[in-house]
Amino acid sequence: MGKNEERRKSRRRSPENFGLGILQSNCLNSGNGFSGEPLYLFVDIKNYSDGGVFTALPFELDRDDVVNIALPDKDAVQWQTRSAKVAWSKNDQDSKMLHTGFQFLSDQCRSGKEPLLETDPDKPSPVDLSFFFQAGYFEAVSQTGLCFLLNSFKRVQIRAGERFICQGDPGDCLYLIQKGTCVVFIEKDGKDVKIARLKKGDIVGEMSVLTGEPRAANVEAQTDMVLWRLASDVFESLSEEHPDLRLLLTEIMSNRFEKSIFFGDRTVGKYLLSNKIGNGGWGIVYNGLHRFLKMPVAVKMMKHDMAMEPVFLETFRKEAEIIARMRHPNIVSVYDIEEVYKTVFIVMEYLEGVSLREMMEKIGPLPVERCVNILEQTCDGLICAHNHDIIHRDIKPENTFLLENDVVKLLDFGLACPSGTEDMSMAGTVYYTPPEQIEGNPVDFRSDLYSLGIMAYEMVTGQKPYPEESLAELMDMYCK
Repeated sequence: MGKNEERRKSRRRSPENFGLGILQSNCLNSGNGFSGEPLYLFVDIKNYSDGGVFTALPFELDRDDVVNIALPDKDAVQWQTRSAKVAWSKNDQDSKMLHTGFQFLSDQCRSGKEPLLETDPDKPSPVDLSFFFQAGYFEAVSQTGLCFLLNSFKRVQIRAGERFICQGDPGDCLYLIQKGTCVVFIEKDGKDVKIARLKKGDIVGEMSVLTGEPRAANVEAQTDMVLWRLASDVFESLSEEHPDLRLLLTEIMSNRFEKSIFFGDRTVGKYLLSNKIGNGGWGIVYNGLHRFLKMPVAVKMMKHDMAMEPVFLETFRKEAEIIARMRHPNIVSVYDIEEVYKTVFIVMEYLEGVSLREMMEKIGPLPVERCVNILEQTCDGLICAHNHDIIHRDIKPENTFLLENDVVKLLDFGLACPSGTEDMSMAGTVYYTPPEQIEGNPVDFRSDLYSLGIMAYEMVTGQKPYPEESLAELMDMYCK
């Protein structure tokens, strides 16, 4: 049996917990800009076997290129390094990456906390990985995107007493603190006014990156520090090719709103945000308060991967103007729109109650009379919106809110994801989505009625009319 056939028959395993590896080489033959230069990159490991490994790379390697590939255990503590050569390569149109298969050159491997070659002192090493994962900012970023971020961070060492951010300077980067502490202060009336003290796991300098404005404060190291620097221009360039990287900005803002004790850090326009009350496919919802009227509101922050897409944002603005003018007892009222921090905040009526999903999970199928009452109100809201040429596009129990005495409020009206965005990969949405929307074809009021029919069936029977066990089986039914 040939070696290629033996390799194909090897049992393949997916990486445990996360699929990162390190690709290393002192010299490549490839004419891809790396020829003759040392290479040290985190790469996306799809699967591996005793004979080789399947990766996603941002560039193409020659068949003659020999590299070292370091693979971690499930906790990224111990690493095994093997020499390998390129066996095959195929372009992946969806991810814009090169799917590349490597064949191990021998059965020997070296184990340890460090891979075979020396690490780049300016880049994260294997022993730094646990810190990056514990920081909690990268959970929403794809595996491939995470590799790009890790390869873009640069290590910076700062001595105690050194000022590394100056008030008024351009905001060209942000820093993630791995070691040490620093103090943030502003110069006011000839005096230094302390704002905050930051420590391991905190991010500093992010607001200038988000607003494009000059630095609003000084930052000085209290102790010797180790920081990871992410340049704004590098991040902007990467996120153009890989929009899911923008979710890093969403995580940064969410962390700021939830953890900061300063009112200024939790202010969006005229509104003060407090605790998070919801997290959906395209937005995060916070309790809010109008700072002057003292009126409670709900504020939804749109996730950055959508808000930074020009085509979607333009459509959203047009529909938001219409939605804000709609006043109907069965549609949640939109009071205001704020565009700041490279995203959009939708200020809405604050509601007290439960979603239809929560209600069905607690009591199961609903009595027919109660179903009819809820559906009649839902239809009244839909008629109002359709008369304004607004299609909801995401009717489901999660977006149907019940107030006292089963008064219905439809959420996210007209603000739901258009076809082709991230929500289309979420099972909770796909079960209610009409075939034309999944296929990317135009939608109209009948699309909302299709979704409403699925929801009505589930309200009465306690189950969906299509298979819930397998999303793939459902998609096959849609395509027939």
